[in-house]
Amino acid sequence: MPEGFNKVIVIGDACVDIHIRLEDLLSNSAKEMPYRMSLGGTSGGTIASLSRLGVDTAFLGTIGKDFGGRFIREKMEELGVDTGMLIEKEELNTINVLAFIDNEGERHLWGFPRVDQAYADLDLSRIDMDKIRSASWLHSSGMTMLTNGTMRENLPEVFRIAYEAGVETSFDLNTRVSDLNLLDPISVEAIRKTIPYVKYLTGSAKDEFVSFYPQDNWLDSLRHFADEDHKVIARMGKEGFIVINNGEERRCPSYDVEVKNTTGAGDCFSAAFIAATLEGKEIFEAAKYANAVSGYKISCGKQTYDFDRETIEEFIKNTALRNTVE
Repeated sequence: MPEGFNKVIVIGDACVDIHIRLEDLLSNSAKEMPYRMSLGGTSGGTIASLSRLGVDTAFLGTIGKDFGGRFIREKMEELGVDTGMLIEKEELNTINVLAFIDNEGERHLWGFPRVDQAYADLDLSRIDMDKIRSASWLHSSGMTMLTNGTMRENLPEVFRIAYEAGVETSFDLNTRVSDLNLLDPISVEAIRKTIPYVKYLTGSAKDEFVSFYPQDNWLDSLRHFADEDHKVIARMGKEGFIVINNGEERRCPSYDVEVKNTTGAGDCFSAAFIAATLEGKEIFEAAKYANAVSGYKISCGKQTYDFDRETIEEFIKNTALRNTVE
């Protein structure tokens, strides 16, 4: 076993995000494309945020031997991420994502190429399972399973190995749908197979959780996934978040900010929750910190993950929570 590996391992999708603000595009008299490139993907965004928060991280995922793959490796190494578990395959394509940001800060995404996508591949023969067993934490996202590939088959197995070894595990449902009929049934089944090996399950309360266990009362959907060994941290947008832990339910409102860019807000939430929990914060306090990091991200308007702990502490000190939780 790798002695003292003890890193947070994030598994899944890393891509090249190409951010374009529609306002900038429409007002650009020079007719040049005003864009900014950054490390993206749900797992890529999470690991970038973890690194900004000073957490020792390693990334496990597949990239192509192309421009996008080189860009991802370079950006991760700049952030101090351990790329020793990064898998390269020449026959697969690294995904590029056009992220159009509208005037309300919402993002509209389009990924390409749409064939032979590298992030959907997870080759168990290329993984050092001793590193998985000795990690301090394992995290991934449902988005990594939405495309046909071996990730859907093999990610549940990696989570099982980590969970049974006593590694802390978290998973963001991140399907972005309220109706599972919109997804490939194989993807849905892969996520269902992963959930039993997840200690901290996160996602959007009123659509993603409800889609996996539909109930008239959305709270009952959340409660279905929570027991003594499994915790729920559900995001509710402007309404904040709710934590269900050992039968106790606690809510907290979101921060009262102007929304400028929602890209990566959920990834920041996941990263900050992991970072705070590893520091020793109990679950609700860790989620409150995650709420702050997410609030900062959507309010700053930046496409990249340019923040540190001091920035977040200043944000918490100077920004008010909303008055109510609906």
